[in-house]
Amino acid sequence: MAHGIKLLVVAKEATGKTTLISTIKDGLVASTDNKAFSGKVPHYRYSSYNGIQEFIETNNAKISAYQDKYGKLPGTMVIDSVTHFQIAMERWANDKFTGFNIWSNLGKEILTFNAYLEDVLLANGINVVLTAHCNYDSETARYEISSPGNFGKQGSWLSVTDNSIFLEIKNGKRIVHHTSTKFPCRSNAVGIPESQSIEEYDLNKHIELLSSMKTESEEFVL
Repeated sequence: MAHGIKLLVVAKEATGKTTLISTIKDGLVASTDNKAFSGKVPHYRYSSYNGIQEFIETNNAKISAYQDKYGKLPGTMVIDSVTHFQIAMERWANDKFTGFNIWSNLGKEILTFNAYLEDVLLANGINVVLTAHCNYDSETARYEISSPGNFGKQGSWLSVTDNSIFLEIKNGKRIVHHTSTKFPCRSNAVGIPESQSIEEYDLNKHIELLSSMKTESEEFVL
């Protein structure tokens, strides 16, 4: 079975993240934004965080329900959004622990979540798309993805993905950035444009491209 790929979609509020992920084929969305997901993609709402193991059990159950209904595993698992998910993690840790143990256990939750994505979903051929909110920091003149503790200092969700796009609204038009140094985006795809209009961008073709690259690179693993 081919190994899945991971893609991060970064943007400020109301720039079209949900509209974009609603175009995903064979997708399953875990909506963590405390609001109804409006896209016409199989989804479920996860609004009460009680530890990472409960989330993993819930998500695995939803994947099984998807498989029962459609006769196959979802091609792509979407966490919309991973920043709201980590806020729920942080709130849970603050309620459950005190002092240094808050940050220690929060770090463990994030590590376990990332391990689940890598060792369970990606390893079973399920692609992962994470959406993340960001804010512009006038002091650093950069867009920052909010993350707590050491994980935030180490680069946040951008540090655990090889490929990330940034959505921007410029002059009333939506732009997708792939490699622009002005934004938190990156790509290891050869020949991909630095930026393009949303009309030119196809999320499913992007996932297919990254998947083909992953398959090719795995041929050289010793």
